[in-house]
Amino acid sequence: MSDLTFIDATHKAKSLSSLSNETKLLIYGTYKASTAGSVTADRPGRFDPVGRAKYDAWEAANKRYPTKEEAKKAYISLVDGLTDDNDNKDNKKTTDNGTDETSSSSPTTASSTTASSTRLSQLEATVASLRAELALASQRSSCAPSSREQQHPAVVKSGYLNKWRDRSIGWSGSKWSLRYVTLTADGRLLYAGRHTEAARATLSLKRCAVKDDGVKRSRGEEFHVFSVYRRPDGSPGEGGKESAQEDDEDRIVPLMRFSTAARADKDSWMSYLSEGCASFDPRPAADRPKGTLAPIYFGDSISPSMAMYSKRASKPKAAHSKNKSVTSFQPSRPMHRSSKPSYLSEGGGNQNYRGLLNLAAIVLIVSNFRLIYDTMKKNGILVTVPSASDFLEAPLRDFPAHSGTLLLNVFVVAAWGIEKLLSRGVLGESVGTFLHLSNAFVALVVPGVVVWAFRPTPGASAGLLMCGTILWMKLISYYHTNSDYRVGGELSKLSSPLVTDLAEDEVSKTYPENVTLKNIYYFWFAPTLTYQIAFPKAPHGVRLSYVFGVLVRMSISAALIVFLVKQTVFPTVDRLVANLQAGRLDPLEAAESLVKLAIPNTYIWLLVFYFYFHLFMNLLAELLCFGDRVFYKDWWNCTEIGSYWRLWNLPVHMWMVRHLYMPAIRSNIPPTAANLIVFLFSAVLHEYLISVPFHMVRFWAFFGMLGQIPLVYATKYLDRKFKGSSVGNVIFWLSFCVLGQPCAILLYSIDYAQLSEGAGAATDVSSGAEAMLEVGVGGGEL
Repeated sequence: MSDLTFIDATHKAKSLSSLSNETKLLIYGTYKASTAGSVTADRPGRFDPVGRAKYDAWEAANKRYPTKEEAKKAYISLVDGLTDDNDNKDNKKTTDNGTDETSSSSPTTASSTTASSTRLSQLEATVASLRAELALASQRSSCAPSSREQQHPAVVKSGYLNKWRDRSIGWSGSKWSLRYVTLTADGRLLYAGRHTEAARATLSLKRCAVKDDGVKRSRGEEFHVFSVYRRPDGSPGEGGKESAQEDDEDRIVPLMRFSTAARADKDSWMSYLSEGCASFDPRPAADRPKGTLAPIYFGDSISPSMAMYSKRASKPKAAHSKNKSVTSFQPSRPMHRSSKPSYLSEGGGNQNYRGLLNLAAIVLIVSNFRLIYDTMKKNGILVTVPSASDFLEAPLRDFPAHSGTLLLNVFVVAAWGIEKLLSRGVLGESVGTFLHLSNAFVALVVPGVVVWAFRPTPGASAGLLMCGTILWMKLISYYHTNSDYRVGGELSKLSSPLVTDLAEDEVSKTYPENVTLKNIYYFWFAPTLTYQIAFPKAPHGVRLSYVFGVLVRMSISAALIVFLVKQTVFPTVDRLVANLQAGRLDPLEAAESLVKLAIPNTYIWLLVFYFYFHLFMNLLAELLCFGDRVFYKDWWNCTEIGSYWRLWNLPVHMWMVRHLYMPAIRSNIPPTAANLIVFLFSAVLHEYLISVPFHMVRFWAFFGMLGQIPLVYATKYLDRKFKGSSVGNVIFWLSFCVLGQPCAILLYSIDYAQLSEGAGAATDVSSGAEAMLEVGVGGGEL
C-alpha cells in the first residue's frame, strides 16, 4: 500500500480521469463513509436519480466499513490502485507511440509492475464486492417497479385513470373519460387515450400542487378524486406560504382532475405527484420544509356524515386566512399587469362556454314546452292508455308477425347443420356454399312474404322485417367467416390471440370446435352482426341493478317517443293529408308542415337512437356478458356525411366493410365503385324495410340514400377546404333533420293515405307514420 495520507488521496482523486460512473460512485461512497460516517439524511425521491445513486453508494460503503478508520484505509487503497492503473495506461500509450524508454526495462521496473498488478487484482476484487453491495442497495424500494418502468427508466408511474373533461357538455353522459396517464422522472405528466398511443397533452409539475377532492359517488360506485393545480402567485416560499394547504382556493388554477375506483391507487398517485411537485420547488433546498416529501397536498377526504362538523371546525382558519389576505392587499397593488385580449376576441384562446350552452338548453326546453302546450291546447290530449282489450287483441291481430319471428329459428338450426356437415367433410365446399346462401336468402324473403300476404299492422310488420334482415346478415357472416377458417386452415388459431378478455374455455378454441348450437344462438342474440369464434367477455357477471336501471330508462324513452309521435307528428300529418284530399293544399302550407315536423322528428330520431343503440344493445350485452360495447361513436360531431355512416351504426358498418366492401376490393373493383356498391346495397335494404310494411313501392328511401352521394363529396371537399369549421356538420344536421326525414315522412304518409283511400279504408295515416318512424328513415337501425 502506498504511503499516501488520506488528505493526499483526496487531492489525488481529483486528478483521476476516464472513470466510469460506477467507479465515481465507489469513490464518493467510500469518501462519505470516511468523513461523515453513517448516512443521516433521507433517501432522495425518484425525481432525483443522481441523489439516489449517491445515497445508495454511501449506504453500501457504510455496510462494508462500519468505522471511519476502515473506510479511510479502503479509500486510500482505492485511489492508490486507480492511480497506478492510470500510470500503467499512460506508459502503454507511450510505448505504442514508438518510444523505447521501456524497451530496456530494469529489474526494479519489473518488480514495480508485478507489485502494481497485485494491487490491481486486489482492487478489482474490492471493486467487484462493492459493486455487488451497491447493486443490492439500489434495489431497495418501497414497491417493485412495473414492467413498463423497467422498459422505460424515465417513467416513474403509469396507469389508467378517469380524466375529467372540463369543456365537454355531458348533460346526459359521463364527463369522465378513461386515459392512460404517465408520470416521468423529469417532472412531466402526460396522458393518452391508450398506452399504445402518443401523448395528447403534457403538463409540467413546476409550481404545481396536488389536491385531494374527496369521494364521488356515481351509480352506486365510489370514485376517489384528486387534481393537479397551478399554485397562485406568491407561492411557494413567498408570503410565508410553505405548503399548499395555505393556498387561496379562489386563486389556484386547476389543470387536471383524475379519479380512480381504488383508494390505494389514488394514494399512490398523490404520493408520486407530491414528490414530483416537491422536486421542482424553486426555493433553495435549505428553505424547503424538512423531510423526504414536502407537505404540499391536503389531508384525507371528509365523509358526507362529517361534512357539517368539518365546516364548523374550518371557520376560524378561514377567517384567519381571510384577514391575512385583506391586510396584505394594499391599495397601491397594480390591477393591470399585462396586455390581454377580451374573452370573446380571436386571441382570447379556448374559453369555456358551458354557461351559454346551459342558457341555450333552457331556452330550447321552454320554447318546445310551449310548442307542445299549443298542440295540446289545439288538438287535445291524443295519448291514450291502452285498455285490456288492446292487449288481448294485439297478439291475435299480429299473430302472423309473431309466428314469423318464431319461424326464424328454423333458419338458425339449418345454418348450424350445414356448417356441421361441412366441418366433417360430408358436404363439398361448393354444395355447402349453395346451401348456406339459399338458407340465408329464404330467411330474408319469408318475413317479407308473411307481411305482404297476411298484412299485419305496419308496426308489427316493420319489427318482423327487421328481425329477418338482421338474421340474414348474421347468417351471411356466419358462413363467410367459417368458410375462411376452413380454407385458411390455421386462421382460427391465429385469430384467437388477437382477442382479449376471453372466457377461460374459449381461449384455445379453434375451428370446428365453435360449430355448436350454443355458439350460433349466442351469436344470433349478441349485439353484433360479424361472427367470430369467440367474443370478448365482460369481466363482471350480469349486474341486476344495471339491468333494472336500463329497463327504467327504456320505459321512459319509449313513453317519450310515443308521446311525441301521437301529440306532435300525427296531427300535422293528418291535417296535411286532409287538406290534400280536399284540394286545399298549397306550397306554403306544405312548407309549414315540413318545419313543424322538423323539431319533433329530431327529438324522436335521437330518442330512437338512444333507445336502440345505447339502451337496448347494452341490455343485450349485459345479459350475454358481451364485452365489446362500442356500438357507435361520436357521429354527432361529424363534419362530412361519409363519416356519419361510418360512426352512426358500427355493427352494420363493420359488416359492410368485412363482407361487402373488402370482397369487392379483393375482386379488383376500384374503391370508388366499391363505395357505390355499398351505398346501393344500403339503399335497397332501406326501401325494403319501409315499402313492404306499407304494401307499396315508391322508392323515396332509395332515392334519398342515393341523393346523399353528392353530399358525401361536397362535405368532404368543404371539410378539406375549411379545416376545423362546422360547415359540414351544419349541412349534415340540415339534410337529415330539417329536410331529409320530414320530407320522407310527408311523402310516404301521403302515398299511404292515397293507397288506403283507394282500397276503401280509413284515411287515418297515424299507424303508417308510426311504423315509418320505428324503422328510422334516413339511417335507422341499418
